[in-house]
Amino acid sequence: MKRVVFLITALSALIGGMIWLRMGFELSMMPPGNPDAQIYRSSQSLMPWFGCGIACIGIGLAGLYASLKDAKRSARWALNVTLLGSFLYLFGTISRISIDLSIQYEAAQPIGFLITIAGLLFFSVSMLKSQLLPFWTRVLLLLSSVSLLIFNDQFITAWSSVPFGISWMGLSVYLFRKFAQ
Repeated sequence: MKRVVFLITALSALIGGMIWLRMGFELSMMPPGNPDAQIYRSSQSLMPWFGCGIACIGIGLAGLYASLKDAKRSARWALNVTLLGSFLYLFGTISRISIDLSIQYEAAQPIGFLITIAGLLFFSVSMLKSQLLPFWTRVLLLLSSVSLLIFNDQFITAWSSVPFGISWMGLSVYLFRKFAQ
């Protein structure tokens, strides 16, 4: 049963990383916005993809946690926070598509994104301290957290979605290795 979990979570992390890499390139190639001048980059068509990608990455993080034998309670708490944030972000993305934003503002997406960032940061810090994962996975996990922290779809920091996607594609390699063992 555990092999199936690693396979599903590895595929999910790989798909999520590929989505963020592809959509990150597409978003970054658009002309940047200037919110001070009320000029915004048209990124609404890409946000559902980012939402699906972050949900897949949340599932991949669950597999990463499942690969640990002696994880502390703080890592489990950070995993739960990240999963809550990623699915809240996905819910917010879906609800933004289904409601007319000129009438009301939907806050689940940005709140979910901030919760996801906080959970990923806490998880990566707890993994750095515990040293339960190989060094390269801890570095990729920290890189993904930091790149998501500076991500903004309106500015040049949209390029930070590219290392975020690449790092999760790399983390899926670790999960595929666990599947093969």
